Amino acid sequence: MSNSLIKMDISKVLAEQSASSNITSNVNFTPDQIKKLNYEVMYKMLEGKVEKFVLENQGNPLVDNFKNDIVQTFSHLLTQLQK
Repeated sequence: MSNSLIKMDISKVLAEQSASSNITSNVNFTPDQIKKLNYEVMYKMLEGKVEKFVLENQGNPLVDNFKNDIVQTFSHLLTQLQK
């Protein structure tokens, strides 16, 4: 899927949702804000897919190593978030 197609799909969904919501009826997004929002949505989608992959494949040595690598990479941040 091309970058422009991904951007179009996410922007379309967000536009439809915001149009049907009274909360965002008076908000006008700049192109930079839309781009940032698209990246945030894509990141959350990726995060969900990775989490699902790790949970569904527990016990697989490759997945367990991947999970341990992620935890080790972000261990300092995780420690700070637990405080």
